[in-house]
Amino acid sequence: MRKILLVLITLWLAIPAIHAQKVGLVLSGGGAKGLTHIGIIRALEENNIPIDYIAGTSMWAIVGSLYAMGYSPDDMVELLKSEDFKRWYSGEVEEKYVYHFKKNLPTPEFFNIRFSFKDSLKNLKPQFLPTSVVNPIQMNLVFVDLYARATAACKGDFDKLFVPFRCIASDVYNKKQLIMRNGDLGDAVRASMSFPFMFKPIEIDNVLAYDGGIYNNFPTDVMKDDFHPDIIIGSVVSTNPTKPKEDDLMSQIENMVMQKTDYSIPDSVGISMTFKYDNVNLMDFQRIDELHDIGYNRTISMMDSIKSRIHRCVNFDNIRLRRMVYRSNFPELRFKNIIIDGANPQQQAYIKKEFHKSDNKKFTYEDLKQGYFRLLSDKMISEIIPHAIYNPEDDTYDLHLKVKLEKNFAVRLGGNISTSNSNQIYLGLSYQDLNYYAKEFILDGQLGKVYNNVQFMAKIDFATAIPTSYRLIGSISTFDYFKKDKLF
Repeated sequence: MRKILLVLITLWLAIPAIHAQKVGLVLSGGGAKGLTHIGIIRALEENNIPIDYIAGTSMWAIVGSLYAMGYSPDDMVELLKSEDFKRWYSGEVEEKYVYHFKKNLPTPEFFNIRFSFKDSLKNLKPQFLPTSVVNPIQMNLVFVDLYARATAACKGDFDKLFVPFRCIASDVYNKKQLIMRNGDLGDAVRASMSFPFMFKPIEIDNVLAYDGGIYNNFPTDVMKDDFHPDIIIGSVVSTNPTKPKEDDLMSQIENMVMQKTDYSIPDSVGISMTFKYDNVNLMDFQRIDELHDIGYNRTISMMDSIKSRIHRCVNFDNIRLRRMVYRSNFPELRFKNIIIDGANPQQQAYIKKEFHKSDNKKFTYEDLKQGYFRLLSDKMISEIIPHAIYNPEDDTYDLHLKVKLEKNFAVRLGGNISTSNSNQIYLGLSYQDLNYYAKEFILDGQLGKVYNNVQFMAKIDFATAIPTSYRLIGSISTFDYFKKDKLF
């Protein structure tokens, strides 16, 4: 009888643990407005409110993913205030990674048409505008540093992160949302935040993946279907697009691409916190302190209501300790093998030498960074998309590089226009080729009343231990400062 009683008591004590109240946090998209989410997370943690699952979409899949991989609110604020983060959305390259010896002299070109004789005439496309407002050169690289180790730690299963995580991307070709549950965490976040025209989309499972907010900007349905929490806390910093205005291009784009989202949460399902901002722009990340405090103060003001719904408490110090232990198990970024897609064997040999000189030699993220920016400096390669795949056998990563080579031939048209007689027409022709070494030949000239010039340049670059570049330049110029007739 006594044994039966002990068993019953043990089972009774175990019931709360088995059926402990589970809490899911859902973060809407909304550009820089989503900095509010960090203040909400801080207030919940300080009051011992559990966050058992997290889901985010659009730009603020970033906050959700960072928290899911063990970042504290302090860690997130430090990252988002850093110069590194500013480079994400500006595309600027640090001065020490600008390799001037690889760059050609600037030219007064208006149009640059690249082509290859392998292409048909219909593939000749003049390069008038960039494919995105934000240059992806930094984002392609930094997401390796930020997310590769977390992907390795969870083995590509987002349920095995420190906090189980979901984010949403959009397949605009098949007109449906993509629920990111596994794979490369950096790819998932990058896809979720790729707002059309602002950020360049990435390819996932052979389709271009765009901003998740296009089809689902507040994924409470995904939270319920995937995690079945007892209660949901929702943070809403966005609204459905307003009627477009004639002189507001961004509002027109939003109305064209964004579907209407239901931002409400029924009382029976959870708690919703809605923030309305009229004066916060998409990229106002410098206002992090202001927006963080708004989220924090609103959550504190609602804490009695939150605690009346959420009875389970967690120990903040315990969470901080578990977070440190989880992140300490992230495998360090040490690379060994390089796998290249999009280049022939000779080009692959050249590219590999920019990172290491021996196939058996390991190299660091800093080596990756130097080689990455050096390869992109001379415009032989238009884009490099790196991925790090972890090898638990030897605790290293394989570096997978998706390389997009520029077309061999280019025609450039341009000139200088002034109200004086110094108008000029510019024409340039070039050929470039990348094999065991990089070579480029340029013939260009300028025609005008005052100044005329014809120049030929041949350049050869070698991926040696100390990178070397050789140039041969021949130039003929004439000047006549007394011409009165105007060219145009």
